[in-house]
Amino acid sequence: MRELLIILGLLLSGCATVKPTITDYRIFAKTVQNSNSFSNSCKDKSLKIAQAFSPSSLMSLNMDYMESENRVFSYSQSQWQESPNDAITLELLKNIRSAGIFSSVEASKSRSKSSWILETNIEEFLQFYTKDMKSSYVNVVITLTIIDTQTNSVVATKTFSSKADAKTLDAQGGVEALGAALSEVISQNTEWLERVCK
Repeated sequence: MRELLIILGLLLSGCATVKPTITDYRIFAKTVQNSNSFSNSCKDKSLKIAQAFSPSSLMSLNMDYMESENRVFSYSQSQWQESPNDAITLELLKNIRSAGIFSSVEASKSRSKSSWILETNIEEFLQFYTKDMKSSYVNVVITLTIIDTQTNSVVATKTFSSKADAKTLDAQGGVEALGAALSEVISQNTEWLERVCK
């Protein structure tokens, strides 16, 4: 009887599979500090940050990368803590608010009325590997459009892009490079907003 229990225990334990641990990653961009150099011409305007438009792949938690210019894969043991679409929208909100260009900067769900709405279109946010798989880089391309809420007309629109090399050939390296590239795009965006306000 004891031998039967041992054999049964071994059989049942053999059926159990161990799933690899999934590592969650977040997107961070360096915060733009409030600067006295910014024009005061938008201090009487409020800005609402609309939820970003993006391909459906950037609305999921899958961490994708591209090989050989046309083959897209997902990391099997890494994923986003929140979708890139949501994370980028939040980083834009935090940084534009921190810059102090407008009287107020609100999220899209806010019930407050705003002077302008900032629409964001994330065109590319992806890690690439070279054909020989010996190096990796990321590319971030985002188009921003300011809409006047009174007239529904376009005040200004501009596309920003940034490319950064990954220090390591893995998900961690891609995340760090994407954060650096996004920081550069947000910095360019803040300077652009200042010029629009002049």
